[in-house]
Amino acid sequence: MSSEHTKAFVALGLLLWFVSALVAGWFDVFMAPDSGLMVLGVFLAVPILFFITWYIASARFRFFGNSISLSLIVGAHVWRFVGLGFLVAYFLGRLPAQFAIPEGLGDIVAAAFALPIALALRRNQPVKGYFVLWNIFGLLDLLSAITVGILYSEGPFGILREGLSTAPMVTFPVNVIPTFFVPLFILLHVLALLRRNEVGKTVTAPRDLQSHRGRDVS
Repeated sequence: MSSEHTKAFVALGLLLWFVSALVAGWFDVFMAPDSGLMVLGVFLAVPILFFITWYIASARFRFFGNSISLSLIVGAHVWRFVGLGFLVAYFLGRLPAQFAIPEGLGDIVAAAFALPIALALRRNQPVKGYFVLWNIFGLLDLLSAITVGILYSEGPFGILREGLSTAPMVTFPVNVIPTFFVPLFILLHVLALLRRNEVGKTVTAPRDLQSHRGRDVS
């Protein structure tokens, strides 16, 4: 598979994943009392396991993942200012405080630090310590959002729910946050941490992959 084919396959996979999440949300699949949580788990776990397995098994895909600018990977997390919406939903009485406040603030902090770290990476500045700490914080915030979201859900695992639940998070179109963007950002954090030794250094691709890409271009 050439590098262009890899890019096309990844783009198609992301598109199908996003559209599937939208369609499932439109039909209230995640609200089903018996199967909703299981389907949510599928949308969370399967793409993560698929892309990690592909990254481990395929040198071509590793090359593709490692060729993406670290500043772009980090900068994408600016989107997590969407956490402001969680706080708004809390003040409007639509989300429980135990979920909206910590997870909303966590996303806002992750987004706020993403921009300066992305700029530092673009300038090839030695920010490895901040880079690693930010990635660990951002990853833990996402894992916390999943855990707390389930514990305050309307499903059988919503053991902490008292009154308000996190049901609005799995209704259309907001459901794309936990079923697409959360696992996507988890993948970006994992990829960034795997490439942490590149921070502050000029990194070139392995010679065999460089020559292979040269043949693809030609």
